[in-house]
Amino acid sequence: MAEALRFSTRSRKEVVDVTARVNTVIKQARVQEGLCSLFLTHTTAALTTGEVGEGTEDDLLEVVEKVIPRINFQHAHNPSHAWSHMASSILGPSLSIPISNGALVLGTWQSVLLVELDGPRQREVRVTLISSG
Repeated sequence: MAEALRFSTRSRKEVVDVTARVNTVIKQARVQEGLCSLFLTHTTAALTTGEVGEGTEDDLLEVVEKVIPRINFQHAHNPSHAWSHMASSILGPSLSIPISNGALVLGTWQSVLLVELDGPRQREVRVTLISSG
């Protein structure tokens, strides 16, 4: 089973918690046990897991800014957003998360995060569910 989730980001850089929307897809598909594959179909945003709240989203964005320096990019298309292409490649476009009892298996403070690096934009996350039972 596959489905596309669409998100509208509001800022140049932001972190969007997409956990609830993904769990809704799992519930509607009635998958109790299995695997959830998530793939973001963009080159200037990324997917990861992390904590939300108390400023952790801003901390994540600041760390990404510091880890990936601003250099004299050779990106011919549009050098102004070359940094976001590099950041999204390092963070990555996909996640695979187990499903148990009809929901994502995540740690206590762990959420699925869409990391916008060149917004605001419309983003699409492809959700593929593989049931094991």
